[in-house]
Amino acid sequence: MKGALPGFKTRRASIAPRSPGMRSAGPMNLPVEGQGMGPPGRWVRFADRHRASLLAACALAALLGGAGTARLYSDLRPDLSELLPARSRSTVDAAAIAARMGGLAEESVVLAGGDPVALEILADDLVEKLEAEPPGLIRSIEARFDPVREFYLPRLLLFPTVPALVRLRDTLEARIAWERARRPSGVRSERAGSTTEEPAPDVEELLDRMASRRQELAKRFPEGYAVGEVPGRVPGEKITALAVVVRLEGLPDDYTRVLALDRTIRAAVGSLELPTHAPGVAVGYGGYVASSIHEHEALAQDLLWATALVLLLVAAAVGIYNRTWKAVPAVGIPLLCGTLVTFGLADLLVGHLNSNTAFLGSIVVGNGINVGLILFARYLEERRHGSVPIAAMERAVDQTWLATLTAALAAGVSYASLLSTDFRGFNQFGLIGGMGMAFSWIAAYLMTPPLVLAWERHAPIPRAGQRPAHPLFTQLVSAVVTRRPRSLVLAAALLSAGSAGLVLRLARDPIEHDFRKLRDLTALRPGGPGWWDERIDALRGGPLSPTALLARDATEAREVARAIEEHRERTPQSLVGDVLSIRELVPADQEAKLPLVREIAALATPENLAFLPPDRRLALRKVLPPQDLRPFGPKDLPAVLRLPLTELDGRVGAPVLVYPTSRMDPWNGRSVSAFAKELRSIPLPRPAIPMTSSTLMFADVLEAIEKDGPRATLLSLGGVVGLVLLAFGLGKRSVRSLADAGWVLASLGTGILWFGGLASAFHLRLNMLNFIALPVTFGIGVDYSTNVFQRRRLDHARSIADVIRTTGGAVGLCSLTTIIGYSSLLVARNQALISFGLLAVMGEIACLAAALLALPALLHWRELSGYASPANRGQSPTEGA
Repeated sequence: MKGALPGFKTRRASIAPRSPGMRSAGPMNLPVEGQGMGPPGRWVRFADRHRASLLAACALAALLGGAGTARLYSDLRPDLSELLPARSRSTVDAAAIAARMGGLAEESVVLAGGDPVALEILADDLVEKLEAEPPGLIRSIEARFDPVREFYLPRLLLFPTVPALVRLRDTLEARIAWERARRPSGVRSERAGSTTEEPAPDVEELLDRMASRRQELAKRFPEGYAVGEVPGRVPGEKITALAVVVRLEGLPDDYTRVLALDRTIRAAVGSLELPTHAPGVAVGYGGYVASSIHEHEALAQDLLWATALVLLLVAAAVGIYNRTWKAVPAVGIPLLCGTLVTFGLADLLVGHLNSNTAFLGSIVVGNGINVGLILFARYLEERRHGSVPIAAMERAVDQTWLATLTAALAAGVSYASLLSTDFRGFNQFGLIGGMGMAFSWIAAYLMTPPLVLAWERHAPIPRAGQRPAHPLFTQLVSAVVTRRPRSLVLAAALLSAGSAGLVLRLARDPIEHDFRKLRDLTALRPGGPGWWDERIDALRGGPLSPTALLARDATEAREVARAIEEHRERTPQSLVGDVLSIRELVPADQEAKLPLVREIAALATPENLAFLPPDRRLALRKVLPPQDLRPFGPKDLPAVLRLPLTELDGRVGAPVLVYPTSRMDPWNGRSVSAFAKELRSIPLPRPAIPMTSSTLMFADVLEAIEKDGPRATLLSLGGVVGLVLLAFGLGKRSVRSLADAGWVLASLGTGILWFGGLASAFHLRLNMLNFIALPVTFGIGVDYSTNVFQRRRLDHARSIADVIRTTGGAVGLCSLTTIIGYSSLLVARNQALISFGLLAVMGEIACLAAALLALPALLHWRELSGYASPANRGQSPTEGA
């Protein structure tokens, strides 16, 4: 037939006979179409006849998927809130508060070096430039606190309760009278000096008690700027630093506005021309805005490098192993199609990528390529043994589809187990990863037959006379298994025993609570946002980011603040610190207090206060109110206090801001969880009052991991076990098939045990990302033993060592590409991603070693001992070797 490749089966012609040098007889003689051909053979011939239509349809699907993939990767969201369940309390509360308040996201500008006066002058210039910016981007600027002190000093006497003011007035009157009676004419009388006179009314004690309010004010709002010495870049170094905090107008998840605020601030700093006017002053940036941009840019750059690295290394591995560059497009084109369709659907179903799913492209490529590798390697093996293309493809599809489908489904089940969780960092990863495994398998068996057979019509893929590959790796493994089976089994047993002990140690404390190990490495280095944040907190006396509670109105806000303050008084070791609310900033009953305050002011003349030491007298005079003092409300507060308590509609007073004490370590997960638990346990006027902060979100992440992680792991393990039993139980020899299933599961169990021992030995604990490595390792790790034992079941005359020698290369290559996919995470700067990559690589190595070394060595030992040997199955021990 015109255009038909010699040896291809057409509608009217049968397969060409083999040459004398080819293997003849037996399984390689495929049936003529319609004469006992199975579904795999019929599919191959159908795909060959309709190759143009199939490949065009796949190309269209890839094109549409590519458009969705581009949209998906343009929307990276590294924020922690994107990982939490959509129905979690933190997520719901954050949305409720954002709808009424907007956000409190901030960027801190740190001026460091030089003398304090020079820094304050520069800060004045910076604030002036920022205040000149058009409205709509900057919510507030926290710089000088002089306006706060100037506002409150003459109003401090409005804060004590009415009974306290009455007590102060009466005590002051009594003391003045006592002093006058004691020195009526400036000369001490005998009665005044007698030992029976009454003690002086203690005005000083009352003033000390009331002065605590002034001291708290002075601590929270110092004169001028928050400036002081902080640790420098080298141990023991001290630098003078000043911080200006700029808060964003709008929601913190609006990345466009976050970028706009950062550009505006940096432009204002640049206009100061510091190298010229202040050469010794350095500028640093911290806070949510700087950290968010740093994490986002690092994620995007790491993603670019990781993707390029994976594609390059995987292509090199495929080409070198198969000894032809044609293997790269033959395996890569179907994989590319499946990957693009996967992420195109992810764009429709999810719409964005978070910090957990951002690197799934590399992982899907590294895992999904296994299907195409096994199929194409089997095809090349048949071709190099002399089979014609269509016969080789029929045999390759027939002998690989069940093993690859089992492996792909096992990986899919592991990913799907993550869908059972509410934690979005897990379930979105599971959704996209599971789709990736499914579409990788579909694309491989849908596109490889028509693509490869079409190629073979124009030029043969393997060179004429090229012998089957015998990789050095598999030769070495087979030699070790053959020559040292007992030693390998003993070593595996000892390693398993040691791993069991290490796993028990890890199980006592499996969760990572050191948040420093989850941040971007460069963010914590000198000059990074995290490094500056620690110094800003030291300058400001604590974290800048409070927990925001949102009451219905100012009246309820007062009750909320009162409940929290009463809790603090009852709990000396409380982690709940200062409370900023309308209750603390605007005193109640001002109309009733004003007459008392005026009476006290009238009594506090210099002559009447002569009994006080000069410093006490001066301090009291500073807080005496002016004659025209009037009650003030929330809208009269200085902007730096009013704006954090202002809702989007202009109402002031409903928010309550709670700061942790210095006893809470923001980098310690246990401390953060304890703060969240304590705050949420305080009885409030109603239980549904929303509250949100990054502190609460971190606590909820830990809780979600501890709840969802074990469930997903058990579901994954159960699903993989059931799938292996089902797949291997489909054979006609059910006892033999189930026995092989047992060996597959034994191999997987051994690999998992070694995996846990390695993790414990390297002190790797589980976090919000690398927990995924547990269920995913079950599904991907079973791939290798599945393919080994499936080949042994098909070529039952061969010894296990011979199976390793012929199939181990493809299995090793599959593991290598998967390891490359995971290893791409090691180039990331985010330590959580690095830990995931490292943990997953350990799982790969452990499961591969169990599949190619431990279990084959045990089986070969059994063969040598006469159990289940080729001879016992009716074959000579050398047959097929």
